[in-house]
Amino acid sequence: MIRVRSHGFSLIELIVVLVIVSLLTVLVTPNLTKTLHRMELKSASKKISAILRFCRSESVNKNRITLASFDTEAHLLSILSADLGEEKPILQRTFPFPQEVEVGKIEVGKTLIETSNPSFEFYPNGGSNGGSAVIRREQGGAFSIQVDFLTGTVKLEDAK
Repeated sequence: MIRVRSHGFSLIELIVVLVIVSLLTVLVTPNLTKTLHRMELKSASKKISAILRFCRSESVNKNRITLASFDTEAHLLSILSADLGEEKPILQRTFPFPQEVEVGKIEVGKTLIETSNPSFEFYPNGGSNGGSAVIRREQGGAFSIQVDFLTGTVKLEDAK
């Protein structure tokens, strides 16, 4: 008589595998969510710095002063433009940034055009009023955006 052996798994083997998989899931999930939060923060910071570079380019190309104004309460970055003699800038466009991302510690140099919110001004000669802003999340992590007053260049750095 030939005996046929079953090729299945026993209940104990299945339970051991499920316990190992659950332990790995518990260990990996916090690192994965931390990485995802960091990627979202970096993406938002890159978008804001790209908008600031665009403002500088627009200012030089159109021979007008371009402002990037941060409304931290409404989570908006507004782009405004004005000629040198104008008192009130014209709103060109607004960009929302994610609710989880906080723009804080905004330090800007002396402005030519008064606005109610902190603003980076970019001038037709390529310069700027200069300054810095810190982009961060509640869960941790931060990036610093530096705007050079002489050249108007925008740098994005990891904030310590």
